[in-house]
Amino acid sequence: MRKTSLNGAAAGAMIVALGLGAVACSTPAPGGGSALSPSDSPAARLEALVALDRRVAAVGYRLTTASVDLCASRRDVAGWSLHAANQYSDALRPVAEARFGLDGDLPGVLAVADESPAARAGLSAGDLLVRVNGEDLEAGHGSGPPSHDGLAANLARLDQALAAGPVRLEVRRGSTLRTVALQPIQACSSFFQVDPSDEYNARADGRGVFISSTMAAYATDDDDLALILGHELAHNVLQHHPSPEPLGDPDPVPETALARGNHWTQERDADRVGLYLMARAGFDTDRAPGFLRRFGADSWRVRYAQIGHASAEARARALEETNAEIAAQRAAGQTLRP
Repeated sequence: MRKTSLNGAAAGAMIVALGLGAVACSTPAPGGGSALSPSDSPAARLEALVALDRRVAAVGYRLTTASVDLCASRRDVAGWSLHAANQYSDALRPVAEARFGLDGDLPGVLAVADESPAARAGLSAGDLLVRVNGEDLEAGHGSGPPSHDGLAANLARLDQALAAGPVRLEVRRGSTLRTVALQPIQACSSFFQVDPSDEYNARADGRGVFISSTMAAYATDDDDLALILGHELAHNVLQHHPSPEPLGDPDPVPETALARGNHWTQERDADRVGLYLMARAGFDTDRAPGFLRRFGADSWRVRYAQIGHASAEARARALEETNAEIAAQRAAGQTLRP
């Protein structure tokens, strides 16, 4: 399981159990193929995962920053995705160290979202964060079994600094050490996580949005990926599965935040609100009905109605109606709001 978050990490080849009770939306589907293959070299597997992480991070950043006013739970973000050498398996660790200049538990920049605070600060993939506000981040040990603990501790310190922002970072790029200033911005508090898996799956649990590597690879266009991630983010925005440990402080709830949805209509509501999240982030929502129809053609489990889920065709028609709503609001010069 890999985490790609606005302030978070890509968790290498570590496998962590998903929390129970997540809202699972896309079921396994036949056909196609996984983005990852056991026969691939470690370098090829790493590059495939990195490419998916970067796409998911970029789309997630746009979705969560464009609709922060609709979210009850918010956090200060930099718009980066971070990783560390010690979280990678023995097979991938030396490849990741050589590819990204990683060192133990020190956070390395995997990706930077366009026009994000991290981008404006001049950060880029391959940078290594060594100090925050003059205090050393912990490198830990460079050997041992894969562990996310050391990176998680460093991420917690970075999140704390961002919450009090602006922050001063000391960054190593190759043999050069420099200091940069970063001013965070607010976003919805959900993180995005890519899970290496050959199933076609996406889900949300109140804190995060999870998508399998195969599902992310199936959505070859970023607008299609935004439909999947936007639907799952909508579950979190609508508090369909509120987390007992939410990211960020949800109090006071902004007046513009959306009310919790109805349990019996939550999938329909997530489709509708997710399309608005897409539109607010500048993605092409006109592609959404066609993507659902194509996915339904590839998977009988999506093609036909299931418990809690309408058929792909019924969902596509509902999305066409939502697109008409969005077009009407735009024509009237209104701020898009579901």
